[in-house]
Amino acid sequence: MFQRYLTLKFLIPSIVMLLAIIAVACGSDPTSTSAPVATQAPAPEATTAPVATTAPEATTSAPAFRPTATSAASAPVPTATVAPAAPRGQPKVETLVMAMDPAAGETNLFWNGSVDHHQQFDLTNEVLVDIDPKTNLWVPELAKSWDLSPDGTEWTFVLEEGVQWHGGWGEFTSADVLHSWTMNARDDSLLGYVTDWREIDLENSQIVSDYEIVLKLNNPNPDYLFYIAPSGAGLIMSKAQWDDGGDAAYEADVIGTGPYRYTGRTFGVNVTYERLDDHWRRNDPAPDFAKVDLRWIKEPATRNAGLLAEEIHMTELTRDLSDAAVADHGMKIIKSNFPGNQVAASFNGLWPGAPGDFTIPWAFPDYPLNDIKVREAVNRAIDRQTLIDTLYAGRVTLSPQVGFYDNLPGWNPEWMQNYERDYGFDPDKARTLLAEAGYGPDNPVEIKGILMNMFGFPESVDTMQAVEVMLRDVGIDMTLEEWEWSNFFAAWRDHDPESLGMWLIPPSFKTVFAQLSLFYRSTNPLAMYNDETTDEIFSRLQQAVDLDERDSIQREMGDYLYAQYSQAPLVYLFIEWTVNPNIIDQWPFPGSDGANYGHFDLITACTTPDPCLN
Repeated sequence: MFQRYLTLKFLIPSIVMLLAIIAVACGSDPTSTSAPVATQAPAPEATTAPVATTAPEATTSAPAFRPTATSAASAPVPTATVAPAAPRGQPKVETLVMAMDPAAGETNLFWNGSVDHHQQFDLTNEVLVDIDPKTNLWVPELAKSWDLSPDGTEWTFVLEEGVQWHGGWGEFTSADVLHSWTMNARDDSLLGYVTDWREIDLENSQIVSDYEIVLKLNNPNPDYLFYIAPSGAGLIMSKAQWDDGGDAAYEADVIGTGPYRYTGRTFGVNVTYERLDDHWRRNDPAPDFAKVDLRWIKEPATRNAGLLAEEIHMTELTRDLSDAAVADHGMKIIKSNFPGNQVAASFNGLWPGAPGDFTIPWAFPDYPLNDIKVREAVNRAIDRQTLIDTLYAGRVTLSPQVGFYDNLPGWNPEWMQNYERDYGFDPDKARTLLAEAGYGPDNPVEIKGILMNMFGFPESVDTMQAVEVMLRDVGIDMTLEEWEWSNFFAAWRDHDPESLGMWLIPPSFKTVFAQLSLFYRSTNPLAMYNDETTDEIFSRLQQAVDLDERDSIQREMGDYLYAQYSQAPLVYLFIEWTVNPNIIDQWPFPGSDGANYGHFDLITACTTPDPCLN
């Protein structure tokens, strides 16, 4: 079947290269010993959710994603030849240069975009609760401990004392925490999770003292640590800085409590940072690199050229480019410790006429993807295994359901067991379904395909082009249209008809509640599939406190979305970065940060005369 696709000239170079690269010798990923230690044992099994503790110094566990048969990559990452160990010295460069796709948006205002743009603030700003890169558990950062009330509506945080803001802006206190929550919930907030930030009852949240604060929620939510952490945009901002100059002060300078100080940006080019050696938390030892230069480079080929020329030290590449960099140029790959993204083809536009108003079931009644038979046909037309074997070099696995994971609440093992039966590649059945829906050679399905570079997903363009060919083979005409992520995000948020069509969404790891809240209730502006049933199920989940009940409701939602072919799920994806082993030794990062990658301060330098390849 795939031989027909190879006749298209835009696929020939990448597919041929990828098939050749699959034969490269493979090995295991390096590990690091520099990550923070989790304060609690790994989370319980699938039917449990994060639970607060009452001991003063204890913390709650995050939803730990332990890779299993359905989530572990199915092929090892290629490695270059390992060099013998040599005596350690000093980092070989003062400034670490890293390059990534700029699609998440450039801004110093934390709430002025999706959480994906927060990689710009990973070095400068901290959160109350961090994600341990080795265990995927919640661990303390600016909060020393926390507790959840029995009714699930009040979170109490005890804060670190003596933490100083950059630039002489004073000590971090509870007032900064309440201020940050207020900023995220502003009327003009563009955060994808703004609906959930507005679940905070700001008037009844209470500053108990400079170092203790109570967060009051309008509805119970034992999963709310997701939002307080970097995964959900929980960065803390200086109230004193904003009181002094408002938004303009934030736009002019990024003030944080993190281990690096923001030193400026050139729009469209880069952001720069300088290490603070006396940081309250990261000082023994301090991060290896004195300075960091985060460069915005859109095209993977351009980033690759910069890496090979040693003008940049680490970047994210497509798997064909990264494998070639390893095999031919001695680079190495560092991947996230946990699956970072869950890629799916989203059928943008399956919304009611107005949030919560289903008198008009679909906002765009003539949209072909309103028809469940068309949605199933799309799923049947996609040869997922060919995508896995070629574009992803075998280093991903099938994802049967977007937003659900096999050791988190709501998982149904029947999705994977029945995946081939219900979603498997079957072009003849796809054609039959289209005919039953009233489409044929003289009346083809016509939809738009949104083509854009996506951070954390460098194969986005190649995958969408391959899917377009597969759909065309069964009689679906998809016109590819290039977009910038920031523009598409705005159109999607506003439910602009221009945003209708298929696009490849790579949502980062989330608690199941966060995923359902973001995408499957009509009152959230970033809805993907919404009808009366999804709204009703979510309303029950929002009121539930009992963990078993929440597990059952989330599974009910998953079963419904699975049966409706609400999306075309594709693969679980680990985040991979290609690095120069003469400069970089290790980087332990979970992949579950809201911006897909973070914990940049844990990148360690190669200080030996020989490359650090193990």
